[in-house]
Amino acid sequence: MTFRCALYARYSSDLQRPTSIEDQLRICREYANSRGFEVLDEHVYVDEALCGVGAERPGLCRLLTAALSSSRPFDVILVDDSSRLSRNTANALGMFEKLSFAGIRLIAISQGIDSQHEQAQVLVTVHGMVDSLYVQELAKKTHRGMDGSMLRGRHTGGRIFGYDNISLGDDQGVVLAINESEAAIVRRISRCRRMGCLSRRSHGL
Repeated sequence: MTFRCALYARYSSDLQRPTSIEDQLRICREYANSRGFEVLDEHVYVDEALCGVGAERPGLCRLLTAALSSSRPFDVILVDDSSRLSRNTANALGMFEKLSFAGIRLIAISQGIDSQHEQAQVLVTVHGMVDSLYVQELAKKTHRGMDGSMLRGRHTGGRIFGYDNISLGDDQGVVLAINESEAAIVRRISRCRRMGCLSRRSHGL
């Protein structure tokens, strides 16, 4: 029997590169070829620059919808690492249980997790806890870095109407500079508010 495979890959913005998607898919294809599995190109799913904490990712949602459908178009899901599916323990276990119930085999290659094995659920739980701790530590480091940037007079991120983000280069951070054309609109709105001329009927200003 030839197992039909779907592939899933994801990269986030935490020190990963878009080419990470290519690397993950290459590892999955090499694994499939070494075992005589058939990779279905129409069932290769990816999510780019998306965090693994939540489960509301377009590629992942399409993968799970196909896997849990009555037609069951593939037999196996290959991922490079369980963290690509989720960095949340509860979400990881929930996906594992749903896929197992539907008869879909899940393999996380780099960790040697195969849902056909008796210890698979234990491994998913352990790695899910490790992944969750990673997210918590990353959040702490991110907030610490933002605090440091703010204390150095740097912008901590995001686009603000009325200003341009100016990179100082060489990892020196970003500062804000007034965008005069946008600032004129902000000043006009501010004047109108002070004069009481903004109302529900004057939203076009």
